[in-house]
Amino acid sequence: MSIVFITIPGDIKRHFANTLYEETGGALKVVIVQRPKKLSFFMRLKRLFRRVGLLNLPKEFFYGVLLRINRARHALEYFRTYSDRHVGDHLSEVIEVDSVNDDEVFNILKKISPDLLVIWGSTVLEPRIYTVAKKAINLHMGYCPHYRGALANHTAVLMDDFSNIGATIHYVAEKVDAGEILLSLRGNTDLGPKRMFIDLNDRALSSFVDVSKRLWMGEHVDTRPQDISGSKNLLLKHWTPSVRYKVGRKIIDWEKGLLLG
Repeated sequence: MSIVFITIPGDIKRHFANTLYEETGGALKVVIVQRPKKLSFFMRLKRLFRRVGLLNLPKEFFYGVLLRINRARHALEYFRTYSDRHVGDHLSEVIEVDSVNDDEVFNILKKISPDLLVIWGSTVLEPRIYTVAKKAINLHMGYCPHYRGALANHTAVLMDDFSNIGATIHYVAEKVDAGEILLSLRGNTDLGPKRMFIDLNDRALSSFVDVSKRLWMGEHVDTRPQDISGSKNLLLKHWTPSVRYKVGRKIIDWEKGLLLG
């Protein structure tokens, strides 16, 4: 039985891939990495203008400067902080692509015909990509069904909904982060924001390895359906400097004990 991993660049993604490769005796055949898009300053400015309009552009510039001189930017790093660990080179074959939805990826998957497709951090996959595999699962850094999309835990903080910070492993479905849930984890808010995210992220990583391995071995893993009617989803286009600053400041206030009281 074979596995393919679709992801984005990063040491922690490489650590997951190597761990899964070792835990499955080399069943992870290929890691498909989507290259990040490199945008010039002009293109980033143009995109921000389209998001906020001319009248709000000065305000967003102001918050962009604040993010660079204030602790808020550092606080945002907590969302993707893990315990220190040594990360070696990839053990399995790595293929870098501009889009995980292009014909190259489709043809690679058709040739391998994987039993399991594991996904973490990539853009939304087209159905023709994930249906090539017998099973496709995703690690979502958010507590489903409450928060879906790319900025789920950020949205929970923005909404002061700290009890619904978490991570979810689920089957891939046509709607984003809406497939049946295999496992969900909640953050331990008693730890404070930095330690909580390290603990949550570490548990999510190890759980994703475990669930992937169990499915690869053919083990039955119970699932539960999602009711996404009340889900919240902060779209990437709304992740402006002012929103980023607001989330960062909430994390700082949390550290000072000004929240959760």
